[in-house]
Amino acid sequence: MLMPLNFDRLSSGDFFISNGAGFHSIVGAESFEKLVRLDESCVDKDVSDSLRRKLFLTSQSDLQVSLASLASAQSKRLLEGLRFNPTFMIVPTLRCDHSCNYCQVSRASLKAHEYDLAPSKIPQIMALVKKLGQPPYKIEIQGGEPLVRFDLVKDVYAKAVEALGEDYFEMIITTSLSLIDEAVLNWAKPRKVGFSTSLDGSEVVHNKNRILPGNNSHALVVRGVEAINNVLGPGRVATVTTVTKALLKDPESLVRAHLELGLNEMFVRPISPYGFANKRGEAGYSFEEYMDFYDRLLSILVERNREGHPLLEHSGAIHLKRVFNPGFNSYADLKSPSGFLLDCVMFNYDGQIFGSDEARMLQRVLGNVDFSCGSLENFDAESNPLYTKVLTDSMNSIHPGCEQCAYQPFCGTDPCQSISEQGEPIGDKSISTFCNYHKSMFRYLVDRYYSDHDARELLETWHHG
Repeated sequence: MLMPLNFDRLSSGDFFISNGAGFHSIVGAESFEKLVRLDESCVDKDVSDSLRRKLFLTSQSDLQVSLASLASAQSKRLLEGLRFNPTFMIVPTLRCDHSCNYCQVSRASLKAHEYDLAPSKIPQIMALVKKLGQPPYKIEIQGGEPLVRFDLVKDVYAKAVEALGEDYFEMIITTSLSLIDEAVLNWAKPRKVGFSTSLDGSEVVHNKNRILPGNNSHALVVRGVEAINNVLGPGRVATVTTVTKALLKDPESLVRAHLELGLNEMFVRPISPYGFANKRGEAGYSFEEYMDFYDRLLSILVERNREGHPLLEHSGAIHLKRVFNPGFNSYADLKSPSGFLLDCVMFNYDGQIFGSDEARMLQRVLGNVDFSCGSLENFDAESNPLYTKVLTDSMNSIHPGCEQCAYQPFCGTDPCQSISEQGEPIGDKSISTFCNYHKSMFRYLVDRYYSDHDARELLETWHHG
């Protein structure tokens, strides 16, 4: 007897099947046809036994037990998704020295006033972090460019030590590295502080994307990464690459840029549909073009792996872990219910609190709607009906367009992106940027994993890592 499942046909003609328990399997076309015709007796016994273990098949006598097992596994996944374990993001300043083409409307001019966090608010922030979170606390410093107010960054760290204990939190500073200097490095060296920066490939592409008036943004990020590696040691800086039209043509330059800096990890993503990118035409490429870029990028990474230079691409690794590691549930974008608020508490420079960085950005664009969940003086997510609605409506198992998708158990929802694009938190999945991107990634990676031996060798290290 066939249990509830969803399916997708791969390029090989085989079928990828999944169920609500988070299990998946690959079934040949002939076996799949027999299964859907309820002709299980003709299916190979090894295939049949595997499908029974994964709750795709059951007997009439075991039906109630199998249904209970499926429901139990779904409930376990739901409860894990509802766990409140946020990263605490803090914005010391909205001011920035860059004017990036794909900025998500989160910057102010260096000369602007009233865009810095008041030092008196930092103890209040730490009191809420301690109240809401649990060790080990994850603190992420966002901007603007945080190092414009390095004094506030140091103060945040010092107050975190007082409130949380030095051994019970870690801090990541998201920065362009243009302002990193000896003072920053010497301060960071004995502390549990890491850096996250953008690296968009070659000098030409990076400088086209990440504009630093009067200076060379690429040269400064290279200098910054080298300084961190030399002074702080390996593993203290991570990169993010936002793919623009200029980079689509040359994935090799991105790999070369990382290898030249001694980096063996990268995080690649398409342009977000927030902010200036759409207005300036930087997001003007199709998902087919993006996936062609990613296919060429992965082929390059497979070749480098064969040459003894393995590189990890985190976006691909995250998608694979969601499929192959049922317990992996730590990436906010691929969570159902949404990671909105549950995975992020954002403290803005003005004392407002948001359930995600994207909610903060929506607030700046759609100022007539309150996207906050209170302030330092009055934090109460339940007081804003938007938060209740967003979380209630973020179960993708009942979303039109998701409920029959083979990748639904591994995917998530992004209500803020849906609001940005379509004006409401669920949206039409057929035109959803979020849906098209993640479905394309799941389908591509699964297909490549099961059809390409050399790629599979590399991809297995990604999802096991």
